[in-house]
Amino acid sequence: MSTLAYPSAAFPGQPSVALEVPDGWEPAHAPGTTMAARLPREGSFAPNVVVTIEQCGPAYRIEDSLEQIASMATSRGGAVSEPYAADLGGAQFVGCDATWPDADVDTVLQANLFHLVTAGGPGAGAHLVQLTGAVGGADAVADYELVREVLTTARVTPWGDAGPAADEGAADDADADA
Repeated sequence: MSTLAYPSAAFPGQPSVALEVPDGWEPAHAPGTTMAARLPREGSFAPNVVVTIEQCGPAYRIEDSLEQIASMATSRGGAVSEPYAADLGGAQFVGCDATWPDADVDTVLQANLFHLVTAGGPGAGAHLVQLTGAVGGADAVADYELVREVLTTARVTPWGDAGPAADEGAADDADADA
């Protein structure tokens, strides 16, 4: 009789993700998010970065995520940028920016980045890592650069790899890579 276990080589666990956030940012918790941080502000939009990790099947494509973002933005009367590529700590991401009008803060702008971490052998699923930075209101242009800087510090380490996000030296390694 064989024993199957999760996580294991046959059923890899989620990748780990590390982000560097500036002083003054605080952790934020919300259902459905893996990790989040925001710059708290009284009476205005708080710039924020959200990380989600979800399992997906072997047929999943990054284009599916880009289409979801486009559908969400257009349903709100907004638009998306052309897709772009980003290398973050050796992980290849594909992203797009989305904007839409908002009654409370005028306009919301999101930077969305997606990376697929394959899990196991042929036919196995994968984990989709999504990074989203959101800004809005009068400070949106300046805040966009701030959340982009945070997003560029992302380090993704597949389960079972001994990488920077998996050890306590992640902050030092991320500073050296930036």
